[in-house]
Amino acid sequence: MSDLKSYQNSFYTISKTAEIIGVKSHVLRFWEKKFSSINPKKSLSGRRYYSSEDIEILLMIKKLLYEKGFTIKGAVSIIDKKSQQNIKNTAYSVNIKLTKSINLIQQGLNLIKKNIN
Repeated sequence: MSDLKSYQNSFYTISKTAEIIGVKSHVLRFWEKKFSSINPKKSLSGRRYYSSEDIEILLMIKKLLYEKGFTIKGAVSIIDKKSQQNIKNTAYSVNIKLTKSINLIQQGLNLIKKNIN
């Protein structure tokens, strides 16, 4: 898959996802059991729908296993580390945005206080 942007904000069935990744559907189901980062949405009937984030992770897993020669255990370790780093980066980003918002609110309150006096 050369252009991940075409898959942004989309959900795909397991058969379409398998086609995009270049593996069989049963491989995706196996990886789903081994890698906690893969969390396809499931309909009430149990049909899986993979997000663009899932596809990115699946492509990374495929590269680690098929091209780099990692074992499942080694790939799980790498994917988990990347997931933890992404969580930290997201938390840091949210923290910065919250801090900026609080500062703007404080500035607004200060302006209101000045106008009241």
